[in-house]
Amino acid sequence: MIKAAALYIVIIVSLLIAVISASLLTIAFFYRLEIQKKIRMDKLMTNLESGTAILLSEGFKKYDEELTLDLYVDQKDSLVLSKTRWGIFDLQLLKAFELKDTLKRSFLSGGIFTDQSAIYLADEDRPLSVSGNTQITGNGELPKAGLKQAYVDGKPYEGKELIKGTIKESGRELPTLNTELLDKITTYLKPTGGLLFEAKDSIVNSFFNKPLVYKLRSDQQYIDDVKIRGNVILLSDTTINIGATVDLEDVQIYARAIVVESGFKGNCQLFATDSIVIGKDCNFLYPSFAGVFKPDSSKIQARIKIDSATHFSGILLGYEAKRSDLQTMISLGKNTLVNGEVYAGYIKIERTVNVQGKVSANRFIMQTPTTLYENYLIDITLNRKLLSKYYLSSPIFKRDKWDQKILKWLN
Repeated sequence: MIKAAALYIVIIVSLLIAVISASLLTIAFFYRLEIQKKIRMDKLMTNLESGTAILLSEGFKKYDEELTLDLYVDQKDSLVLSKTRWGIFDLQLLKAFELKDTLKRSFLSGGIFTDQSAIYLADEDRPLSVSGNTQITGNGELPKAGLKQAYVDGKPYEGKELIKGTIKESGRELPTLNTELLDKITTYLKPTGGLLFEAKDSIVNSFFNKPLVYKLRSDQQYIDDVKIRGNVILLSDTTINIGATVDLEDVQIYARAIVVESGFKGNCQLFATDSIVIGKDCNFLYPSFAGVFKPDSSKIQARIKIDSATHFSGILLGYEAKRSDLQTMISLGKNTLVNGEVYAGYIKIERTVNVQGKVSANRFIMQTPTTLYENYLIDITLNRKLLSKYYLSSPIFKRDKWDQKILKWLN
């Protein structure tokens, strides 16, 4: 005879078996969902890689418009690509999606810097003279008059070779720049409007959003104790003073004049029509940019002045459409280190300046306590070989071949 309690045991065991079976079925169901999601995500990641290759290809030249692609022509997944200018670099945006799954990617791109020249000096029928502990490592594009040794303050040139590289003749003018990109920069240098700038703590804007364009009032000339990052543009009709405590990353700033306080550290792009003054012991992280763009109507000398012991990683540029008597000038103070490119009509250099990259000028100027020298380099180091192999240049410089790579990941 079976006891009545056995029925309860059977029911309990049956319930346990049912719960375990249901759990296993649920686990299997969600596992299958995750596997399918993983497959979709892998496919979307592959699509992102394909989209990145398309954006970086030489044939993709569309700016400021979205391109939607169906990579597999099955109407199940899509890829949205767009390219725009972000200052002197290209901003690339892409989005891959299938059903409700979406992956996004944004980055700045630049061109591989294949130029092996350390110096370009326009041919004004005068030689370049070197003296003291000057070292030029890399090729040189120099006037027909060539390169020669010189005595300055009773001291001769200390090196054995005048240049460690090959020399070829330069032209009468500086290499031309990208006019389309210059026109876009000029548009922002003539600000017409924007949001009211009232930042008390921070402004952070994703590059997947529309740019936040702020127009500073005439009484908002000093920016301090604020963090500004991402897709943000600051405009001013007058002068902007940037304090040492300002945290900038990827931001563009346009003004008549820009003053950066000593001790500043950050990454940004600065554009001015009159002047940019950078204080002592600043550290501009790669990829930074500082450029003056002299209007045709201007009667003053547009200039960038960098004080002593500042480290600048990126591009310094002075531009004017028509060569004038007061050409744009870039002044580099003592112990300044530049990793990148320097381009201007006049480049004024003090002793112990170190440029790891390339300098391009119509004329070099050196000021000693007693004399002003033109086309003299005294105790200066120009070394193209010390520039990082990962350095990427800007499309503002025209190149015979333009191979793009990812310069910086954004968000």
